[in-house]
Amino acid sequence: MQMGFGKNKRLSAPRPKKKKVEAREEAIMAASENENPQEIACEDAEVSIHPAKCAGPRASPGGIKRKQAEEELEDLYVEYYVRDELSSDADKELSVHQRLYDAKMRRIDEAQRRKQRGSAFGELERIYKAELELLQARLRSAEAEASAHNAEANWLAQQCRVLRLDSAKQRRLLHKHGVRS
Repeated sequence: MQMGFGKNKRLSAPRPKKKKVEAREEAIMAASENENPQEIACEDAEVSIHPAKCAGPRASPGGIKRKQAEEELEDLYVEYYVRDELSSDADKELSVHQRLYDAKMRRIDEAQRRKQRGSAFGELERIYKAELELLQARLRSAEAEASAHNAEANWLAQQCRVLRLDSAKQRRLLHKHGVRS
């Protein structure tokens, strides 16, 4: 015999031939009759055609946590979006109140220059009301902006949580497959 490159032939005992398992043949016959292999009862893993499908997927606690975290992330994003819209509306309202305040102050200054005074008490009352309206608009705008910033912070914190869970999953997969980092 020539021993060149390639596989050495006839140096060892012949390999035994594969034998069919009768139980598996019966399961295949039953599957062909039902036309749906998933309908076969899973009594024994050796008899079953699809033992993994019969056992059902095993849900990992990390997967459930990630799914819940992603759902919460979506909810927090919607909340942030709404709060941001409310904040921009409050800013627009503030700019309207600022222009109104400026117009009222110009009118009061013009009246003082022209010496058209009513009662001094009435004039001070109008100035006070205008400033009070402006301060209330500023307060609403600041509250809306703070609420939007808080919602954004919650959304970003949830993003970090989702990324940490994904990172942990990737580390587990790398460790499972023996890859060292």
